[in-house]
Amino acid sequence: MGEMLTLFAAITPPPHIIRAIEKLQRGIEGVHWIIPENLHITLGYFGLVDTEFAKILDHELASCEKGGAGGGFKLTLSSVDVFGGSRPHTLWVGIEPNAALHALHAHVRGAAKRAHIEMETRKYTPHISLAYMKGGVHLADLSRYIRRNLHYRSKAFLVDKFALYSSNQQKSGPNIYIKEANYPLLGR
Repeated sequence: MGEMLTLFAAITPPPHIIRAIEKLQRGIEGVHWIIPENLHITLGYFGLVDTEFAKILDHELASCEKGGAGGGFKLTLSSVDVFGGSRPHTLWVGIEPNAALHALHAHVRGAAKRAHIEMETRKYTPHISLAYMKGGVHLADLSRYIRRNLHYRSKAFLVDKFALYSSNQQKSGPNIYIKEANYPLLGR
């Protein structure tokens, strides 16, 4: 067994979109807003992976550069919601339905399978997490926030690459994400 890394594949929005998201990150007390450098759209979470399998995963993820998942595409952020229902734990901004994004997620899932990495099976809900909640948040504040931002839409932005990140948990403060590899989405 080699070293273990906690890995995920993600799209990092461009700086002007990060700035737009930061404007959404206010107006609720008792939540932990996610720092700008950690804002991302997860394509696949792989969990703890042995470095030997991580090398195979890297090779498989890179195969989309040969045109497997197609070229770049545009995304638009849209609306806000929470995960956790009546016990919310994550506040997020959604992404307008996009076939190319789902194709890229399918590519990432296929790459994990070929690298013998077990991924979670729940339905893919593309989003950017805005804040985490521990329970100190007032549900009335939260529902007001959601109503206020229900019709939020960002400008469309180009996605021309994604990356493999490792997540390093900290005793206090946010996790530190390290970009392990970049995968350009080239046209066919």
